[in-house]
Formats: sequence, structure tokens, C-alpha cells
Amino acid sequence: MKQVSIDLPGDKSLSHRAAIFASMAKGKSRIKNFLAAEDTLHTLKAFEKLGVNIQQINKTEYKIDSFGYSSFQNKVADIYVGNSGTGARLLTGLFAGTSGIQVTLDGDKSLRKRPMKRITEPLMAAGAHIEPSDHLPYTVYGKKLLPIFWEEKLGSAQVKSALILAAIASQQSIRLEEKKPSRDHTENMLRYAGVFLEKEPAEEGYIIELEPDQVLNPMEYHILSDASSAAFFLVLGLHLPNLQIKANRVLLNPYRIAYLDVLEKMGAKLHIQKISEQCGEQGGHITTLPSELTNVSISSNLIPALIDELPILTIAAALSKGEFSFRGAKELRKKESDRIHALVTNLRILGYEVEEYEDGLSFIGNPNYIPEKNVKLNSFYDHRIIMSFEIFQAIVQKRQNVTSTFLSFDDTSWVQTSFPEFYFILQTISLLDD
Repeated sequence: MKQVSIDLPGDKSLSHRAAIFASMAKGKSRIKNFLAAEDTLHTLKAFEKLGVNIQQINKTEYKIDSFGYSSFQNKVADIYVGNSGTGARLLTGLFAGTSGIQVTLDGDKSLRKRPMKRITEPLMAAGAHIEPSDHLPYTVYGKKLLPIFWEEKLGSAQVKSALILAAIASQQSIRLEEKKPSRDHTENMLRYAGVFLEKEPAEEGYIIELEPDQVLNPMEYHILSDASSAAFFLVLGLHLPNLQIKANRVLLNPYRIAYLDVLEKMGAKLHIQKISEQCGEQGGHITTLPSELTNVSISSNLIPALIDELPILTIAAALSKGEFSFRGAKELRKKESDRIHALVTNLRILGYEVEEYEDGLSFIGNPNYIPEKNVKLNSFYDHRIIMSFEIFQAIVQKRQNVTSTFLSFDDTSWVQTSFPEFYFILQTISLLDD
């Protein structure tokens, strides 16, 4: 059996936060294995516009020399974040609490459609000045905020992170009731940078508290490989006969690898070898073995930890036996695209009978799928939709000995926002498996 070992780019969530935290700290920081994609590069450029000295050592390594968040050299700036909801929302929180700055944030046509009140409303409740406040573009007038008290019911790591950054920037306290636990990269990496943050279990979720006057230390951030990017190729490996795929140095944060639990419940054969922690996060190598998968119904309580991987899990299910479904994922309609609609639309184009719900979908998988004709799918301006269906095509081509492509997209450029190396890695695996 052949084994393919792949080195994936740095995790997008960690790369965003490393760029932000290094720029907030006073002194010299270094970031290694930074994700050199459009979304994360926009975050770096945002701080360059504010006067932070950013030196590129190579494609994935940067030195950052900053005077700290209270002493940004440029107080007025127009900042473009492209398609990055994470960048837009976390920067909104930081800038809202940074006294004396005036930043106009804008994004591409897709990001302009995404809701921002989930961020601006709790910030404005603490005294933030943001005009307008519902969609980009808007202007953030930084000021000292009131102590922040908020009950977070959405299960949104972006909302949580924005509020924490606003509190730190304003040197204020925060008490956040997190009713639906969400990704904890911000908490882990802030602790790594020297911030004292308390997080205790509550009757429902967690209570997060931060005392005023917290300081971030300049650090070296070594970014683990992106867990969500790994998912595409792990699904590919599980579906291909006579091939093992080993993904190296992958982020193993429990909130990011819940999809592995779902795949294992479907019958996936996976091996995980843990390595040392980086930036307060656990990493490891993940290896696949060819597996015969049987579909499952995904419990709604798992959805917050699966929100980015639901598209590729849907593809895994489309080529497995039995009925697949998920509910409780209304949040999926508010990502880079309405991903429920995008998945349903493209699966129907491919010939699947799919039931669409307000908060999910269901269908019967087909492990013996054979394309009857060439089809053109809609990208919906969404990188994860494109990559998921490209994996669908790669699996079918190998399983059914289809030598030519049978699906295409209106536009694949959106992959550049998060995973520029995707097609290169996919081609490499395809060639090695011939």
C-alpha cells in the first residue's frame, strides 16, 4: 500500500490570531508557518497600515516589531480585509477598544453581505462607536469602553474573541457567559502570550473572566497545520483503495477535530500520533487507511465544533452508503455563502435527491456514483464549497477509473482566500496514486 505524506499550510485561525497578538504586543515577535493566503495576509497588511513594522523572512515566516496596541503610529486608516470574516470581526473588537484611532473596515462583495450586528451590538452595549453597524463597510472610532458583560448564545468564537480583544485594548474587565462553547484558540494563545484569563465551567457552557490592565508579551508563534485543510485530504484518503495519507503536524484542538469523531463513527480507520504543543495548542500527525464508510445522522449539539467541516463531511457521505443528515446548523447559512443552499444545489446538479431544511439537509449516499454527464457547479464565492466538490471529483475519478474531469466551477479563484496550495497537493496525491 502506498503512503503519501503531506505538509499542509499553517492553520488559518491561528495565523490570524498570531498576526493580531504579535501586533498588539510591544516588542519583537516572530511567526513561523504563517498561512500565506489572501485572508491572513490582509490581517498582516491591516497592521502595516497602522504603522507596525512587519518583515517577511520567507513565504511563511515573519518578524513583527510593534510599539503595542496603545501606540499604533497611524491613527487613521482604511483597511480592506477581503473575504475574511474572522479578520473583520476580530479587528472590529480590537479597534473599538483602542482609544484615538479611526479605522474604516471594508471587504469584498461576499463579506459585505455577511451580518455584523452580532459583533457590533455587544461592543456598542459597552460604549463602542461604530457607524453604520449592520454590514461592512463601517468606521470604527476607537475609545475606552465600559467593562464588558455579555451572554454569548450563538456559539461564535468570533464574537467571543472580538469582545475579549476589545476589553484588553480598553484595559477593562470582561465577564462573558459562553452558553454554547466555541473554538478556544483566542483563550489558548492569549495565555501563551502571558495574559491571565480565567475560564470556568458553568451550569451551561463556560464563564470567561479577564481582569483589567492585561499585557501581551512578544512571542515566537510556530503555527500548526490547518485542521480544516487536512479534512479534505483525509476524506480523500479514506475513500481511496491502496493508499494511506499522512497529514503532518496538524492542529488537534478538540474544537477543530470533532470531524474525526464523526468519520470514525462512520467507520473511518485513522491513526493519530501526538507531538509537542505549539502556541498553547496540541498538534499531531494523522494517517488514514482505506475505509468503507456508513453514513450517520450528526447530532445538533456537535454542530458548533463542525461548522467549517460540514461541507467536506457532506461529500464524504455522498460517496458512502446509507442515509446522512445534519440539523441545528442554521449558522451555516451565514458563512462565506449560504452553505446549506450551496451543498443542496450542487448535489442536486450531480443527481442526488436531497432534502433541504432551514437548519440542515439529508440524503442517501451512493458509494458507486458514476457521472452520467459533465456538469458545471456554482462556487457561490466560497472556498470550502469548491474544495469539497473537487475532492468529490477526485474520489470518483479514482474509484471509477474516470480519466477526464466531469465537473467544473464558474470560478475557482476563491480557493486562494484560505488554501492556495490546495490544487498542487491534490495533483501531487493524484499522480502518486496512479
